[in-house]
Amino acid sequence: MSLRLLYILAGVCALSLLLFSGFSYFSTHTFHKDIPLTNERELKVDLDAGFGNVTIAKGSPSVVVAADISTEKENDLSDFFDYESREGIGYLAINTNAEVKSHSRKHSLNLDGFHSNSWDMKFSDAIPISFDLGLGLGEGNIDLTGLNVKDLNLSAGASSVKLRFDKPNKNVIENMTIESGLSKFEGEGLCNANFNRMKFEGGVGTYTLDFSGELKKEVDVKIEVGLGSLIVYIPEDVGAKIIYEKNWIAHFDLDKDFTEKEENNYYSSNYRTADGKMNIRIEAGLGAVKVRRVR
Repeated sequence: MSLRLLYILAGVCALSLLLFSGFSYFSTHTFHKDIPLTNERELKVDLDAGFGNVTIAKGSPSVVVAADISTEKENDLSDFFDYESREGIGYLAINTNAEVKSHSRKHSLNLDGFHSNSWDMKFSDAIPISFDLGLGLGEGNIDLTGLNVKDLNLSAGASSVKLRFDKPNKNVIENMTIESGLSKFEGEGLCNANFNRMKFEGGVGTYTLDFSGELKKEVDVKIEVGLGSLIVYIPEDVGAKIIYEKNWIAHFDLDKDFTEKEENNYYSSNYRTADGKMNIRIEAGLGAVKVRRVR
């Protein structure tokens, strides 16, 4: 597990201990913010959500981001947002803890604002976007359908997160990285992300990786899970090779379409002939791993 994810989890554990001691009620304030698209040719987004509910989806092409915010904080929005455009690139830093540091990530958790901290953000599909998303404690609904995603790094501490690509991504993601700690993670339409390489790292939790979507090339996937359950769905028309070394503390349940042709290497019946191929390496500690074919 990376140091970055460990740092988030440490903060989440500290916050969880504090919650048992009680907390005060805070009234809710709502805000709206639009950042219009001007001469930007690309956008880099750095989101640090210590706790709360975060929703991301496609919005108007003419608006870099439209945000609707519900929070106990009474600060003006300049405390949450830091945006500037330089040489055609927009740099957007969002910190839901109102502790924005320009283009740098600061993971810190505060009790105030825990109850109804809600962020609903819609991004333009007119320019390529690189997302660096850090979620601490709460829920994340990340729907990147229709957006032009150039890069994606997602780190979730103790959040329940859903990530989806319902349509093929307009851009190629060279390396897509997802880290999920004490949490539940569901990924849908992952082949639509149009990645070349993907790494998923899970700590303790329940994880579902659905690789449905369009795939016309060969891609590499690495999955590491510590403690918990993992289910992987692979479309029937995609050729797949699963690399997995069995151990006595993890239960491995592989679809009948796969055959072990080399030691610890399992091939689907159409691996040699399929237009789209996936090479998936799975490493699991204590728990259960299922790999299933879907239509």
